[in-house]
Amino acid sequence: MHNRRTADPDIDIMADIAAFFSRSLAIAERTGIARAQIVLDPGIGFGKTPEQSITAIARLSELKAYGLPLLLGASRKRFIDKVSPAPPDQRLGGSIASHLIGVANGAMIVRTHDVAQTVQALKIAHAIRSAQ
Repeated sequence: MHNRRTADPDIDIMADIAAFFSRSLAIAERTGIARAQIVLDPGIGFGKTPEQSITAIARLSELKAYGLPLLLGASRKRFIDKVSPAPPDQRLGGSIASHLIGVANGAMIVRTHDVAQTVQALKIAHAIRSAQ
């Protein structure tokens, strides 16, 4: 999982995530970890400004170039409060919207607090997209 000690609003977050993943994958390869055992997580909210978290979700498809499953954990994150102020337990709508867009952009795994609601939203989105 990409993580920074502190958020730096002046960096290109996607370049930082890509550099982190490239370094981490090189380490994994040197130590014999099979690629089949690796999932990439951009670390939404971890050492990122709210704007950087939004950017990472919006540009998640860029990380598909690694050819590995992408995990998105945007559930109840602080960036949702920045766009639509609400305490964590009232961020379901923002969490679902983030996950729907993230899956559309390539996420294959979603980490959420609200499993049933997120699964329902993803199933409906899939059904609608499949009917096109």
